[in-house]
Amino acid sequence: MVEMPAQRHHAFYFPDGTLIFRAQNVLFKVHKRILSDKSVAFKTMFDVNDYTDISPLDQGLGLTDDKPILVPERISDTAFELFLSVCYDKWRPDSSHDGERVVVELLELSRIYEAQDVHKYAIKLLSITDRYTFKPIELASIARKYQIKDIFCRAFRQLVHWRINDIKDSEFDLLDSPVWRFLFRLRERLDIHRRIVACEPPRLVHSVRCEDHRRCHDDWCQLWWNGMGRLLVDGRNPQSFDHAILQFQRLSYGSMNPECWRKMIKCVKEGRAFVHEDDLVDRAVRGLAEIIIHEPISDYTPFW
Repeated sequence: MVEMPAQRHHAFYFPDGTLIFRAQNVLFKVHKRILSDKSVAFKTMFDVNDYTDISPLDQGLGLTDDKPILVPERISDTAFELFLSVCYDKWRPDSSHDGERVVVELLELSRIYEAQDVHKYAIKLLSITDRYTFKPIELASIARKYQIKDIFCRAFRQLVHWRINDIKDSEFDLLDSPVWRFLFRLRERLDIHRRIVACEPPRLVHSVRCEDHRRCHDDWCQLWWNGMGRLLVDGRNPQSFDHAILQFQRLSYGSMNPECWRKMIKCVKEGRAFVHEDDLVDRAVRGLAEIIIHEPISDYTPFW
């Protein structure tokens, strides 16, 4: 099979460029000084080449189209184009239609070439939650590999509420055993908390117009157990707190005083009964991220 000749990139093949790269079947002729400024790996490589007798580049490599510096085969020309656009900081290709693969390749390029600005830009793309369709387990795996704390926390919070039986066998390999152990232990703590909430209704605060506190209290406890309790611990279809609240407020409140009922529904909607779960998840996930994610020191701030 005859190999197709490489094509010069329409924007990143500069006549005065000093180095030629090839990604897939596309040639890029760029400036050494730009790469040195944006990439620790390239700066180290070029400094060694300039000031010692040890050359990390083969003689003549990167000087002509037939002897380019090869970008790793796993990296697409689209990802390398995006990498260069960040390095030059003058132009961005339209990445709105690029798939998840390109963003992951951009992260890989930032790791290979130690390019912090590229790393930040890739994180910015990942923060656009409505653009990509990563599963929480995939996003957590990416954030774990490339040490992105905030994205790991976002993905892990979603993963906490996933049904374990919905995770494919192959997906268990995306995260290491310490992360899975942490997840399973956290899930057990959340299950205990859910059972406690299901059987212990929030303390009833009566309206000043409530004439029969005892009967109102008894009906409130019965409503809670038969309504919210059943919804939360239903063996076939347990509901999330938010969905359970929506269904619970539609129930008939029996002999409760209407004002007492409205007051307690307001209390439940404000999350007073469930705020402990959110706090527990947030503290646990942040604690895990502090242990396993070690971000490089930089001036980066999260994009959400």
